[in-house]
Parts: sequence; structure tokens; C-alpha cells
Amino acid sequence: MVQLVTVASVISTYQKPAVAVDTSNDAQTDIWASRLNVSRERLLEAAGHVGPSIAAIRHYLSK
Repeated sequence: MVQLVTVASVISTYQKPAVAVDTSNDAQTDIWASRLNVSRERLLEAAGHVGPSIAAIRHYLSK
């Protein structure tokens, strides 16, 4: 049997990805450093220059 649900109910069950790095959280900085393929120190340096926004950090690191 197929159960129909609204799109909103499906979307609301999934966690949205973070849009910023919490630089005070070691686990989170390690995860983002791994995802961005940089060292933790490089990630923190980038965040220090452009702020904690993932988009801004990616842009900074691409230079």
C-alpha cells in the first residue's frame, strides 16, 4: 500500500546542513576541515579572515 505525504512533511524530517562553522567546537572544525580537504589550522585561518560562513570559507580557500 502506498501512503501519500506532503513534500513539506518529508523535507522537515531531514536536518538542514550547517551554513556556518562553530570554530569553538573542535569536532565540528575537524569535520569541516576534512570535508573541505584542508587542515584544521587552515580552516580556522580562513574563518578568521572571512567569518564562519561555509560559503565564504570555500570562496576564500579557492583563491
